[in-house]
Amino acid sequence: MTAFFLCSCQSNQRLPQPPQGVRVQQVQAATAQDADTQYSALVMPDKQIPLTFRIPGYVTSLIQVRGGDGTLRDIAEGDRVAKGAVLARLRVAEYEDRHRQTESQAEAAQAAAQKAKIDFERATRLYETQSITKPEFDGARAQYDATQAQLRGTHALAAEAEIALRDTGLTTPISGDIVKKSIEVGSLVGPGALAFVVADTHVVKVLVGVPDVTVRMLKVGLPITITVEALPNRVFKARISRIATAADPKTRNFDVEIAIPNADYALKAGMIASLQLATSEPKQPALVVPISAIVQSPDGTYGVFVVAKGNGGEIARFRPVGVGSVRGSNIEVIRGLASGDAIVTMGATLLKDGQQVEVLR
Repeated sequence: MTAFFLCSCQSNQRLPQPPQGVRVQQVQAATAQDADTQYSALVMPDKQIPLTFRIPGYVTSLIQVRGGDGTLRDIAEGDRVAKGAVLARLRVAEYEDRHRQTESQAEAAQAAAQKAKIDFERATRLYETQSITKPEFDGARAQYDATQAQLRGTHALAAEAEIALRDTGLTTPISGDIVKKSIEVGSLVGPGALAFVVADTHVVKVLVGVPDVTVRMLKVGLPITITVEALPNRVFKARISRIATAADPKTRNFDVEIAIPNADYALKAGMIASLQLATSEPKQPALVVPISAIVQSPDGTYGVFVVAKGNGGEIARFRPVGVGSVRGSNIEVIRGLASGDAIVTMGATLLKDGQQVEVLR
């Protein structure tokens, strides 16, 4: 019986708990610009035009460019083209035949119209001398009017056939880079089918959405500094080129477009650009902490765990705080903390007030 009692006492003793491993960060003040006006956006061409054939047909040739080995090859994505270049041609045989046919019809209609004109002029003279009847005169005039209408119709068909013949060549209206190619020699294309996409990157742009409290302090022409992850050693000077007059109905942000000169074509479409939209309002410093540091006590109070020195090492102390607005992955703390306080940022939800912790370095 005594032995059982001893065992029972020993089993009720608490084993010492090892310190909880946590990561700690010192609270620092950040300005509103540091937290709110840093933006990232994709670099986009200033102009991007899809090129399509208006008429159907088989692709018989593509424009040739000289490759890196000096030999000529068909144009491909990434090649630069000049304004007015014919990028591709369709088979022209059927369009040439149609053009010749409509020209022949126009010539025949011209001859018929000329004969009807002569007959009408003669009928007019005879009718004035009462040498022909009124029905005969009306018949000559009707024939003249009909041949004139037919002549106009054949001229329209001939002009349309000429345009179709000219449209067998696909011409680029701008100078730029081929960013998409959807056809090859031998492809059968239909009207409106995408053949190429040409992008003008002599000037590029980025588009960011900003809240109303920021957009009211921006204006077209405001200088902006741009950095690009892919070109870490360069800084690009840009200006705001457009500001939307209405907010996006989903995000409630206003689109702001920034134009960046790109004379050396170093900036490519799809690169990630970073920028700060400086404002004229004074920046008030605020304490910000990671959202992961905020915990909620059983009574609903928000707080953080601050690491302090204890008898047996470092311990975590719960400290109630007042929180403000969210800034990305951070949140403002408006009371309860001071700059330099060491708070738990990882493992806070597992802690209890007064628990020993081990700071992971």
